[in-house]
Amino acid sequence: MEDKFITLAIHTSEHAMALKRILETHGMEVRLQNYVATGVRIAVGVRVMIHEKDLPMALKITESIEQLSTLNMDNILSGHKGELLIPVDFNDYCLCACRSGFDLASHMHLQPVILHAYPTPVFNTSFTLDDTIDPGMDNSFEEEFNEVEMSKDFQKQGRKKMKELIETLHREQKEGTLPDLNFKALMEDGVAEDVIKEYCRLSPPSLVVMVTRGKEKKGEQLIGSVTAEVLDDCKVPVLSIPENCNFTLVKNLKEVIFLCNLDQHDLITVDTFMRMFEYPDVTITLIPIGERQDKQLKNKLLNLKNYFSKTYPTAHFITAILSSKSFMDDFNHYESQRGTEMIVVPNRKKNAFMRLFNPGIAHRLLFQRDLPLLSIPI
Repeated sequence: MEDKFITLAIHTSEHAMALKRILETHGMEVRLQNYVATGVRIAVGVRVMIHEKDLPMALKITESIEQLSTLNMDNILSGHKGELLIPVDFNDYCLCACRSGFDLASHMHLQPVILHAYPTPVFNTSFTLDDTIDPGMDNSFEEEFNEVEMSKDFQKQGRKKMKELIETLHREQKEGTLPDLNFKALMEDGVAEDVIKEYCRLSPPSLVVMVTRGKEKKGEQLIGSVTAEVLDDCKVPVLSIPENCNFTLVKNLKEVIFLCNLDQHDLITVDTFMRMFEYPDVTITLIPIGERQDKQLKNKLLNLKNYFSKTYPTAHFITAILSSKSFMDDFNHYESQRGTEMIVVPNRKKNAFMRLFNPGIAHRLLFQRDLPLLSIPI
């Protein structure tokens, strides 16, 4: 029996054909049908129709089309799936980011891009040529000159460390411990979080992989703030991995927690995750946040579970309802008992990550849990 077709959108003929081409590059079957308005005998538009099972992915694509540049649109139409961005700062856990990123890039058929940002001098005063020859001038120019020289040193040191990193990656590829993928390495001047966000804005990757320090070091040294800044403002999925986490192989992923808000965004988020990890054989626990515990909540959660179970038969979906008053304590106990290996959260647009669901919960999950956190923008 043929799957049910539903209407995704009604467009002009030109726009309908363009959307059809985009959806088909993602493996969807698309039908176009003339739309005739009531009482009118001529077609006033074209229906874009898809299989009902493809609705979550189709919604995500149509909602993001307006944000795509002409270059990115051409890449989609040509079937090019894009890049996976790996920001690095050459710390002790830099290789962990690369190994995890390369494994994900291999599964997602993406090209890894290694990005390093080095600081630039900040000039607090302005000066002219006359200032440079004035015997009585203060030390401001000398300080600025030193800052320029320091910036050159940062750039020089960055290039040296980038070269060493590239050599290490090539060596591991030859040894067979790292996927043999063609990758790019870039260096940009500026504040790390600003450089990362600007790259994602101009050339959106399919995924950003960032490694942060363990929870005890985050608290002491405020490490992880760059990741939090990127999560707050990034419009592409971001996977943050703690340094002491052994997450390196996608195929080993078995236990996942999905924090849901029981609306249509859950459909898009789970569909993105399933496609990203090529429909893995995993157990996904659906945990609602910010909802009163009543019969209506249980019914909504059960309906969501049944929908996901039918749509994604490779995964096993279960549910858990935690007390909103002691959410973090209950969450910590639950995830340790289950042996959770990843947390997936839908991330609202700019400046909403810290306020996701209940104030402070998402922030605490990032800084207090040594678990990979996949943030998917909605």
